[in-house]
Amino acid sequence: MRNLNAVVFAALLAAAHGVHADNSALVAQNGDENNANLDQTGMLNEAVVRQNGTANDATIYQGVIAEQNAAEIVQVGSDNEASIYQGDESHFASANIYQRGTGNRADVRQIWFTNDLQASSVGDGNAVAVTQQGFATGAARQVGNENTLTLTQDGVYHGTNAAIYQVGDDNLATVGQGDGGVVQLAQNGNSNTAQIDQYSLFGEVVFNQAGDNNLLAVEQSGRDNGFRGSSTENDNSVELVQWFDGNRASVVQTGDSNIADIRQLAEYNEARVSQSGNANAAYISQAAANMTAIIQQSGNGNSATVSQQ
Repeated sequence: MRNLNAVVFAALLAAAHGVHADNSALVAQNGDENNANLDQTGMLNEAVVRQNGTANDATIYQGVIAEQNAAEIVQVGSDNEASIYQGDESHFASANIYQRGTGNRADVRQIWFTNDLQASSVGDGNAVAVTQQGFATGAARQVGNENTLTLTQDGVYHGTNAAIYQVGDDNLATVGQGDGGVVQLAQNGNSNTAQIDQYSLFGEVVFNQAGDNNLLAVEQSGRDNGFRGSSTENDNSVELVQWFDGNRASVVQTGDSNIADIRQLAEYNEARVSQSGNANAAYISQAAANMTAIIQQSGNGNSATVSQQ
């Protein structure tokens, strides 16, 4: 149904206005050995490339029946690469890539309707890869070196929204979202890792990692699951699994080498973990409905396990 609607809609617009009408393209280059390739075969599309430096490469593709899309690439520095692909069935999409430094990479793919992305990397050796498959809104910001961000969004009917910020070096974020999802992730420090698989309807993840070598791993399925929290300092670990509907969880860690592991395997559960100190461990497993578990740890080397069935 998605592809059929897009084809019919584009055909009607083509009949009314004429294919390939009123596209605009601008390329501005200052420096040496820069390359830009713009390909427009739809209508009412806009493409802009601005490059200042040496050996930068930019590619924009706006497809055969794509219409009213906007794409902009700005690169300052050397050996940066960026590409925006707004597919043959892409409509009303907007993508903006800004890269400053050396050896940064950005790859954006937008298909179907009403995608929007703002992405930037400032530093050296950063990478951004984004795929938006309809009604998706994304913001990706990286400041530092050798950071990597991968984002996949599919809004389907209700839309999806992600804002991901990484400041420091060698941070890694991988986020996949289904319909109605919200992700707000910030990593400030070095060598932090976040893996978020949010394929629930109306899932929410809001989390901040500040320090070095922290780990966040989240899996959400079902509907209306929510998770919030933060890790501050170094070598902390948070793992969360939420299945079914209506689960809520929160984790706040302050200190080093703390572990929080929450498994919500039924519906309408609540789990909260608070850790202040070093080398504390908290484990919560909820395999029945309407359960509540709270673990508070202050000090060093504490361990607690709660199992609800």
